[in-house]
Amino acid sequence: MSQSLQSTARGPGRSASGTPPSRRRGRTAGLALAVAGLALSALAGAQEPDSSQVPPYQAQAHVVGRLRIAGSPLKDLIPALVAGFEKAQPEAIVSTNFQTESEGALGMIYAGVSDVAPMGDDAKITDQMPFYNTFGYTPTEVSVATGCYNQRGCLYAWAIMVNKDNPLAHLSMQQLDEIFGSERSGAWMVGGPQHAILFTAKYARSAKSNIRTWGQLGLKGSWAREPIQTYGYVAPGFAVSFERHVMQWSDKWNPNFQEVVEQKEATPDADGKKVWSERMYEAISKDKYAIGWGALMHVDGTCVNPDGSKCDPYPNVKILAISATPDGPAIPLTAANVRNRSYPLSRDAYIYVNKPPGRPLDPGVREFIRFVLSREGQEIIDKHGVYNPLPEAYIQRQLKKID
Repeated sequence: MSQSLQSTARGPGRSASGTPPSRRRGRTAGLALAVAGLALSALAGAQEPDSSQVPPYQAQAHVVGRLRIAGSPLKDLIPALVAGFEKAQPEAIVSTNFQTESEGALGMIYAGVSDVAPMGDDAKITDQMPFYNTFGYTPTEVSVATGCYNQRGCLYAWAIMVNKDNPLAHLSMQQLDEIFGSERSGAWMVGGPQHAILFTAKYARSAKSNIRTWGQLGLKGSWAREPIQTYGYVAPGFAVSFERHVMQWSDKWNPNFQEVVEQKEATPDADGKKVWSERMYEAISKDKYAIGWGALMHVDGTCVNPDGSKCDPYPNVKILAISATPDGPAIPLTAANVRNRSYPLSRDAYIYVNKPPGRPLDPGVREFIRFVLSREGQEIIDKHGVYNPLPEAYIQRQLKKID
């Protein structure tokens, strides 16, 4: 293992309280049943995407002339949606430019050469600031699909990982912030009612709220005083997603956070190999006091390496269920829970548009978004097979953003 990420398992491999194995198994089974019961109650309220419940597309404006789309092709989903839109609006002349991918999508809008910005990542503050400075408001963010469950490059849901010997079964989103994040005087508010990028003490928290030992999570005995070693990704698209949804846009991490990247993002030498994401999974496999966030496909070995070989699985790593609130039900990471959006660390595929607050969106842009969020558009997304379509209730929330 790379020395830079090496962690040695500490303490004997026994229970925190010295409880006999038979009694431990009984308690573990009881905890698992309790977690499963809470998850089932949450799933009862989750909405499975069903295109038959989504209203079909009915044009509210006749689109004539150009509509410019620039950014990410979203694994060739955008060309498929454009083809469907052109059938519904045959006089629309749609051009696409995917040269910049997500990183240049918003830049194309504020440079005046694009109308629609599809992105494969959450728009970073650094992406949005030039837009904000140009127009005086932030871009309107519209979710058009849910990310995938367990495939490379399709906005897979984040998996929270610990060593298989760790007795924890679940964590809340707040606990993830307190484990991976750090004390802060404030955090950013992006968009919202003020359509601005502003710093606020609303999300401030002191060092007392940091979780740094396993005892702070309720583990007893030899676990109680052991420090929590944290791991995760540092590539901007990945890190910003976690910072936004877990840490309130804060970029203050736990000081012991060990950063890794996918192979293609590391230097092609021995030093680069030390920070391959594989080093994180290896470390968590060996260190029962470690925790990380990453990709389920690496843990179960279903991913494919850049050279075409199959990824190695990590059977000594287990995935925790996550609750959206401290008292909420813990939801396991499954394909169904990503698809119905009950798993809190699912991700979105977004399209960003230029809608001045209190003023109507450009009619052609609005019609394209309406088509994507219609029955026909969501059926295209479902048949495309990379991303998940949206539940009808969530679609209604997105449509309100463009009215």
